[in-house]
Amino acid sequence: MTDGAPATPTRPPLASDRAATPVVGVVLLVGLTVLLASVAVAVAAVGFDRARPEPAPQVRLDADLSATDGWPDGQRLRLVHEGGDTLTVADLAVVVAFERTGAHARLSGFPTRRLTDEHRRGADLFDRTHAGVDGELDAAHTDERWTAGETASVRIAQGEFDVRPGERATVAVIHRPTGAQLLGAEIRAS
Repeated sequence: MTDGAPATPTRPPLASDRAATPVVGVVLLVGLTVLLASVAVAVAAVGFDRARPEPAPQVRLDADLSATDGWPDGQRLRLVHEGGDTLTVADLAVVVAFERTGAHARLSGFPTRRLTDEHRRGADLFDRTHAGVDGELDAAHTDERWTAGETASVRIAQGEFDVRPGERATVAVIHRPTGAQLLGAEIRAS
Protein backbone atom coordinates (compact mmCIF):
# COMPACT_ATOMS: atom_id res chain seq x y z
CA MET A 1 0.00 0.00 0.00
CA THR A 2 2.55 2.36 -0.09
CA ASP A 3 3.01 2.31 -3.82
CA GLY A 4 -0.65 2.55 -4.61
CA ALA A 5 -1.36 -0.99 -5.76
CA PRO A 6 -4.21 -2.76 -4.09
CA ALA A 7 -3.06 -5.62 -1.90
CA THR A 8 -4.12 -9.13 -2.90
CA PRO A 9 -5.03 -11.22 -0.03
CA THR A 10 -2.83 -14.28 0.42
CA ARG A 11 -4.32 -17.48 1.57
CA PRO A 12 -2.36 -19.89 3.69
CA PRO A 13 -1.43 -23.18 1.97
CA LEU A 14 -3.65 -26.09 2.76
CA ALA A 15 -2.17 -29.06 4.61
CA SER A 16 -3.31 -31.44 1.89
CA ASP A 17 -1.49 -29.47 -0.82
CA ARG A 18 1.83 -29.70 1.01
CA ALA A 19 1.57 -33.45 1.78
CA ALA A 20 0.50 -34.68 -1.66
CA THR A 21 3.80 -34.18 -3.47
CA PRO A 22 6.06 -35.93 -0.92
CA VAL A 23 3.64 -38.87 -0.55
CA VAL A 24 3.44 -39.41 -4.32
CA GLY A 25 7.23 -39.18 -4.54
CA VAL A 26 7.73 -41.73 -1.76
CA VAL A 27 5.21 -44.13 -3.35
CA LEU A 28 6.95 -43.84 -6.71
CA LEU A 29 10.39 -44.40 -5.16
CA VAL A 30 9.21 -47.46 -3.21
CA GLY A 31 7.54 -48.87 -6.33
CA LEU A 32 10.69 -48.33 -8.40
CA THR A 33 12.83 -49.95 -5.70
CA VAL A 34 10.57 -53.01 -5.56
CA LEU A 35 10.59 -53.29 -9.35
CA LEU A 36 14.39 -53.07 -9.57
CA ALA A 37 14.80 -55.58 -6.73
CA SER A 38 12.50 -58.09 -8.44
CA VAL A 39 14.37 -57.69 -11.75
CA ALA A 40 17.69 -58.23 -9.94
CA VAL A 41 16.37 -61.38 -8.24
CA ALA A 42 15.04 -62.73 -11.55
CA VAL A 43 18.34 -62.09 -13.34
CA ALA A 44 20.29 -63.70 -10.52
CA ALA A 45 18.01 -66.76 -10.51
CA VAL A 46 18.38 -67.24 -14.27
CA GLY A 47 22.13 -66.72 -14.03
CA PHE A 48 22.50 -69.24 -11.21
CA ASP A 49 20.33 -71.75 -13.06
CA ARG A 50 22.61 -71.62 -16.10
CA ALA A 51 25.76 -71.76 -13.99
CA ARG A 52 24.57 -74.83 -12.08
CA PRO A 53 26.43 -77.85 -13.42
CA GLU A 54 24.54 -80.72 -14.97
CA PRO A 55 24.12 -83.55 -12.47
CA ALA A 56 26.06 -86.73 -13.19
CA PRO A 57 23.99 -89.70 -14.28
CA GLN A 58 23.25 -92.29 -11.62
CA VAL A 59 24.08 -95.65 -13.17
CA ARG A 60 25.47 -99.11 -12.39
CA LEU A 61 27.98 -100.43 -14.92
CA ASP A 62 30.04 -103.61 -14.90
CA ALA A 63 33.04 -104.70 -16.96
CA ASP A 64 34.75 -107.93 -17.91
CA LEU A 65 37.73 -108.76 -20.11
CA SER A 66 38.25 -111.87 -22.16
CA ALA A 67 41.74 -113.27 -22.79
CA THR A 68 43.16 -114.12 -26.22
CA ASP A 69 41.23 -117.00 -27.75
CA GLY A 70 40.97 -116.11 -31.40
CA TRP A 71 39.44 -113.48 -33.60
CA PRO A 72 36.92 -111.81 -33.23
CA ASP A 73 35.67 -113.12 -29.90
CA GLY A 74 38.78 -112.90 -27.73
CA GLN A 75 40.42 -109.86 -26.22
CA ARG A 76 37.14 -108.05 -25.75
CA LEU A 77 36.45 -105.51 -23.02
CA ARG A 78 32.73 -105.83 -22.43
CA LEU A 79 30.72 -103.18 -20.54
CA VAL A 80 27.24 -103.88 -19.22
CA HIS A 81 24.66 -101.28 -18.21
CA GLU A 82 23.09 -102.92 -15.16
CA GLY A 83 20.65 -100.18 -14.15
CA GLY A 84 20.03 -96.52 -13.54
CA ASP A 85 19.84 -93.57 -15.89
CA THR A 86 19.92 -93.89 -19.65
CA LEU A 87 23.29 -92.74 -21.02
CA THR A 88 23.98 -90.88 -24.24
CA VAL A 89 26.95 -92.74 -25.77
CA ALA A 90 28.34 -89.54 -27.32
CA ASP A 91 28.90 -88.25 -23.75
CA LEU A 92 31.11 -91.18 -22.73
CA ALA A 93 34.82 -91.94 -22.68
CA VAL A 94 36.34 -95.32 -21.86
CA VAL A 95 39.78 -95.43 -20.23
CA VAL A 96 41.74 -98.70 -20.10
CA ALA A 97 45.14 -99.35 -18.47
CA PHE A 98 46.99 -102.67 -18.37
CA GLU A 99 49.06 -103.38 -15.29
CA ARG A 100 51.67 -105.66 -16.93
CA THR A 101 52.95 -103.09 -19.41
CA GLY A 102 51.51 -99.83 -18.15
CA ALA A 103 49.88 -99.33 -21.56
CA HIS A 104 46.80 -97.15 -21.34
CA ALA A 105 44.40 -95.40 -23.69
CA ARG A 106 41.27 -93.28 -23.65
CA LEU A 107 38.52 -93.80 -26.21
CA SER A 108 35.75 -91.32 -27.05
CA GLY A 109 33.75 -90.12 -30.04
CA PHE A 110 31.07 -92.78 -29.84
CA PRO A 111 29.11 -94.14 -31.56
CA THR A 112 31.42 -95.18 -34.38
CA ARG A 113 31.80 -98.02 -36.85
CA ARG A 114 35.57 -98.30 -36.35
CA LEU A 115 38.09 -96.93 -33.88
CA THR A 116 40.55 -94.52 -35.48
CA ASP A 117 43.21 -92.11 -34.22
CA GLU A 118 40.40 -89.53 -33.78
CA HIS A 119 38.79 -91.78 -31.16
CA ARG A 120 41.93 -92.68 -29.21
CA ARG A 121 44.42 -90.92 -26.98
CA GLY A 122 47.29 -92.94 -25.61
CA ALA A 123 48.53 -96.41 -26.59
CA ASP A 124 47.34 -97.90 -29.86
CA LEU A 125 45.80 -101.04 -28.33
CA PHE A 126 42.48 -101.38 -30.07
CA ASP A 127 41.25 -103.27 -33.12
CA ARG A 128 40.62 -100.82 -35.97
CA THR A 129 38.35 -103.15 -37.95
CA HIS A 130 34.56 -103.27 -37.73
CA ALA A 131 35.02 -105.97 -35.05
CA GLY A 132 36.80 -103.40 -32.86
CA VAL A 133 33.62 -101.86 -31.48
CA ASP A 134 30.26 -103.48 -30.79
CA GLY A 135 26.92 -103.05 -29.05
CA GLU A 136 25.82 -99.58 -28.00
CA LEU A 137 29.16 -98.02 -29.01
CA ASP A 138 28.81 -99.28 -32.62
CA ALA A 139 27.09 -96.73 -34.87
CA ALA A 140 25.50 -99.54 -36.91
CA HIS A 141 23.80 -101.12 -33.90
CA THR A 142 22.84 -98.30 -31.57
CA ASP A 143 20.12 -95.75 -31.08
CA GLU A 144 22.84 -93.70 -29.30
CA ARG A 145 21.11 -94.27 -25.92
CA TRP A 146 22.52 -96.90 -23.56
CA THR A 147 19.90 -98.35 -21.23
CA ALA A 148 19.80 -101.05 -18.57
CA GLY A 149 20.43 -104.53 -19.94
CA GLU A 150 22.39 -103.35 -22.99
CA THR A 151 26.08 -104.06 -23.58
CA ALA A 152 28.92 -102.27 -25.31
CA SER A 153 32.40 -103.53 -26.09
CA VAL A 154 35.76 -102.73 -27.62
CA ARG A 155 38.34 -105.26 -28.78
CA ILE A 156 42.03 -105.08 -27.93
CA ALA A 157 44.04 -105.77 -31.09
CA GLN A 158 45.84 -109.12 -31.06
CA GLY A 159 49.51 -108.64 -31.76
CA GLU A 160 49.43 -105.12 -30.33
CA PHE A 161 48.69 -106.46 -26.87
CA ASP A 162 47.84 -110.09 -26.20
CA VAL A 163 45.58 -110.34 -23.19
CA ARG A 164 46.60 -113.30 -21.03
CA PRO A 165 44.27 -115.15 -18.65
CA GLY A 166 44.49 -113.43 -15.27
CA GLU A 167 45.77 -110.20 -16.89
CA ARG A 168 44.86 -107.22 -14.69
CA ALA A 169 43.44 -104.04 -16.15
CA THR A 170 41.84 -100.91 -14.79
CA VAL A 171 38.74 -99.67 -16.58
CA ALA A 172 36.92 -96.37 -16.18
CA VAL A 173 33.86 -94.99 -17.93
CA ILE A 174 33.73 -91.19 -17.76
CA HIS A 175 30.69 -88.97 -18.34
CA ARG A 176 32.45 -86.17 -20.23
CA PRO A 177 29.93 -83.30 -19.68
CA THR A 178 30.24 -83.61 -15.89
CA GLY A 179 33.64 -85.31 -15.58
CA ALA A 180 32.00 -87.93 -13.35
CA GLN A 181 33.46 -91.42 -13.26
CA LEU A 182 30.54 -93.79 -13.84
CA LEU A 183 32.66 -96.92 -13.52
CA GLY A 184 36.05 -97.44 -11.96
CA ALA A 185 37.06 -101.07 -11.69
CA GLU A 186 40.07 -103.35 -11.63
CA ILE A 187 39.30 -106.48 -13.61
CA ARG A 188 41.07 -109.75 -14.46
CA ALA A 189 40.90 -111.37 -17.87
CA SER A 190 39.19 -114.74 -18.00
